[in-house]
Amino acid sequence: MPSLSVLIKPASSLCNLRCQYCFYADVSDLRQVRSYGIMSEATAHTVIDRALEALPSGDLQIAFQGGEPTLAGLPFFRDFVAYAEERTPPTVRIRYSIQTNGMVIDGEWARFLAEYHFLVGLSLDGEEYWQDECRKAPGGGGSYARVLEAVSHLREAGADFNILTVLTARSAAHPRALWNFYRKNRFDFVQIIPCLAPLENPRENDYYTLTPQAYGSFLKQFFAIWAKELYAGNYISVRLFDNFVRMAMGEHPEQCGLAGVCSPQFVIEADGGVYPCDFYVLDEYRCGSVNEHSFSELYRAEPMQRFLTEGARRLPQCRSCPAFRVCGGGCRRYRSLYFLEKGYCPHRDFLESCRDEICKVARFVQERN
Repeated sequence: MPSLSVLIKPASSLCNLRCQYCFYADVSDLRQVRSYGIMSEATAHTVIDRALEALPSGDLQIAFQGGEPTLAGLPFFRDFVAYAEERTPPTVRIRYSIQTNGMVIDGEWARFLAEYHFLVGLSLDGEEYWQDECRKAPGGGGSYARVLEAVSHLREAGADFNILTVLTARSAAHPRALWNFYRKNRFDFVQIIPCLAPLENPRENDYYTLTPQAYGSFLKQFFAIWAKELYAGNYISVRLFDNFVRMAMGEHPEQCGLAGVCSPQFVIEADGGVYPCDFYVLDEYRCGSVNEHSFSELYRAEPMQRFLTEGARRLPQCRSCPAFRVCGGGCRRYRSLYFLEKGYCPHRDFLESCRDEICKVARFVQERN
């Protein structure tokens, strides 16, 4: 079945938190225009019209991200969904998702997200001292308590949500504590991504940015905990591990960073500008605008094709690596972390160390199913 994925930034880089490691603050600082403000109703409607023009039948995946997308306001989202319902033919199925820090999620927001079957990604880095250390309010206060309130609202409304954790140097040193945090709070679906240094200074060292060795060590230890708990009936979906197990079962990964090549995400900024990837919403990769171009024109645009070609290049470190056929070289943006230390790659270390156990988990899952 054909599909199309678009990622919309309805509030551009605007945010109600000041996270110490925010990758989008880093990206937007490198542009001529740091923030494009709030997306207009007209541009939002054009996004829908262009997407339906490109996809007359199939699955349309619409994700909202930021900055903080909820700053566009609940009326924006109500109008977006209403217009989409009015325009969408029976041959197209729309799936919504949103990544949020949870700071404005109250009962009304949660009921809306549940009613329209949004998959909610909630940013939460673990215990209070990890969360509040890096995810700070503009006045310097913490965000932990408010995010847990959002969890309660989402659960009460019956909204589907998962947890997105940015793994820092601090939390990477405590894999068991992070696992216990997920179990204690009944978080059954999590995605853990490494904290990255800025694009233009990948060797910047601070108290929260990961080193390759710390990331590799965490992966090995956390996977050992995850597998042991899985056998005991205490399964938590960890996206990276689930993908490696899927691949061991002969299936394709759903995570783009494991595909070996970049694919177009069609990231749409608040002014309608389109870019190939959330990590690279930079002036040099602006492909055009939905207000002026169709998705087919945007795909053929020189910046898009240049980005896809660059993402497909195999780096020298990968050419003889036995793990390459599994990880594909990893996400292009993460490579600045992976190859920071000469002669060491955390993905290779993890995959070579845990290969047999990954295959064992795959057999266990197949037998259980």
